[in-house]
Amino acid sequence: MFCVLFPGCALCRFSDDDPALFGEKVTLKEHKLSVHYFCLLTSCGVYQRGEENEGVFGFLVDDIKQEIRRSARLMCFVCKKKGACVGCNVRSCRKMFHFPCGRKRMSVSQFTGLFPSYCRDHSPVQTLCGGLDLSLPQSCSICLDSMDPVLSFSILKCPSCHASWFHRDCVQHQAHSAGLFFFRCTLCNNKENFQEEMLRMGIYIPERDASWELEANAFSELLEVYNRCDALSCLCEKGRAHSAKSGWFEVIRCRLCGSTGTHRRCSELQVDTRDWACSECTQATDGRGPHPFTDEITFPSSPRGGDLARQNFLKLLVQQIQNCVVFEGPDGAKTLALNSQAVREDLYFDVGCLLALSLVHGGPPVGFFSPALYQCLFNHPAHQPVTVGHMTPDTPLSRRIAEAESLEELREVMAASCDFLEVAGCNRPISSLEERDALVEDLVNFTVITRMQLPLQRFREGLQTLGVFDQVQLFPAVFFEVFCEASDHLTAQTFGRLFTIAFSEQEEKLNRETAVVAFWRHFLLECEVGRSSVSLQDLLRFSTGVQEVPAVGLRPAPSISFLHSPGLQEEDRMDEGLFPQSHLESRRLLLPVSSSYQNFKSSVEQFKVCEDVISSMLVR
Repeated sequence: MFCVLFPGCALCRFSDDDPALFGEKVTLKEHKLSVHYFCLLTSCGVYQRGEENEGVFGFLVDDIKQEIRRSARLMCFVCKKKGACVGCNVRSCRKMFHFPCGRKRMSVSQFTGLFPSYCRDHSPVQTLCGGLDLSLPQSCSICLDSMDPVLSFSILKCPSCHASWFHRDCVQHQAHSAGLFFFRCTLCNNKENFQEEMLRMGIYIPERDASWELEANAFSELLEVYNRCDALSCLCEKGRAHSAKSGWFEVIRCRLCGSTGTHRRCSELQVDTRDWACSECTQATDGRGPHPFTDEITFPSSPRGGDLARQNFLKLLVQQIQNCVVFEGPDGAKTLALNSQAVREDLYFDVGCLLALSLVHGGPPVGFFSPALYQCLFNHPAHQPVTVGHMTPDTPLSRRIAEAESLEELREVMAASCDFLEVAGCNRPISSLEERDALVEDLVNFTVITRMQLPLQRFREGLQTLGVFDQVQLFPAVFFEVFCEASDHLTAQTFGRLFTIAFSEQEEKLNRETAVVAFWRHFLLECEVGRSSVSLQDLLRFSTGVQEVPAVGLRPAPSISFLHSPGLQEEDRMDEGLFPQSHLESRRLLLPVSSSYQNFKSSVEQFKVCEDVISSMLVR
């Protein structure tokens, strides 16, 4: 039976086995000894004279035994026991210690060069940079536990960003896990300066890949392709796991998660459909964030009046489209009309294309689709049939049939419209009033869907311009407001949400700016109720250069900064000569810092006075 010479490390006599703090513990059975790797690296009398595969990582066994004999005569100044193999690198310092004892007494060993060690009195320290704000609560950037931002042996900071603080043990465990290639600041992501500073402060960085990269078959599941039909009812005779090379029973995967699949036939898709999103992903992403295609479009820059001119043009364009022959029904609830001339001239495609271009390039919300038209185009709400309640007043036949209270009345309505019922395939004998609902359902499907197949298809293809149709299918609940609900009146609350506020870092300026934000919000409320000579539309035009908020939002996002008086220390000079300014290209509004609300309101209203004066001069 094998036993080692000491119950722990032959150099430090400790049995601790934490590779991050003491290095790998290696046991040589044939020589009956165990050693910590860090104890070997920091020992004063042993060096790597062999190859990496010889002895213990290049430390020859005879050299290790000789170091054990040498250190057996030296006493550790911490525990007062023999076997101290690590000494302070300062020549005038005579302190010797075991590696674990030195850690307890805040000694630092540098794992680079000749691997020097330093006692607490001579160990390297970090310094604070000027202007660092320590009044805010600090936490370890790795374990996230709260900590006092006081530099010491156990508290370290990043030399680059000066805002990332660490526990020594936390950063050592991170270095052991990440390795040389992935070890970096968790906040600013700096690598070169961060590693150099951590080595100086005694952090060991192993020269290997990250631990998660070294696990056998750690990412093998990424090579597996999901290939199973997850439809509620699988229609494939060969089972859910069968996937043809093409056609109805080829399994296509969700374009968002890739972990859900379906046969085309099982989900009632087209035979050439390639892009499909599962119901879970559609529900999870519904209603979150801005419209997806806004991040893919670069809006062209324009002069001061360019945005206004473009938005006015797009607004008039949408109004003209709403009243064209392609649509029918009341304002705000339009459906597609079946017009033979529009079919011949392919106006349905043109109208869909123009609406897509208007949305992407900052036009107003469409706002006039009926819920029935939206459902026919985008299947939202999903799997809900179109009912007679979705019909417009221009199609009264379905309503009259649905409202018939007796069999005789129902037959009279059908007789008066027998020609249309014949075309719809619904002219059948009715023997009881209970058959009315089935007749209404068939008639609604014919009126809204069957006879409108070609217009709907061409309209969808037009909306696919710039990828609009595909994005609406992924986020139907978000876009419902864009297509089916008229834009709300601009309010102080919605106006305030358009802007992000950029505060100053200096505490004195920050206090003044906080008061100005309260003035600003109160001023918006007065503009909304008409207690100011400036309206919210005037402010929107002045600060962003647009008349109304586009359907896809404002890009770049509007922001607010502050104008401070040069005489910041003098309260009576704060309100002199400060007026609001707007940078339309960056959509940045600069608000004057004032000492009172009345002064702030008077300053902000000056831009309207200047606009009126310039307008009168141009008229003259």
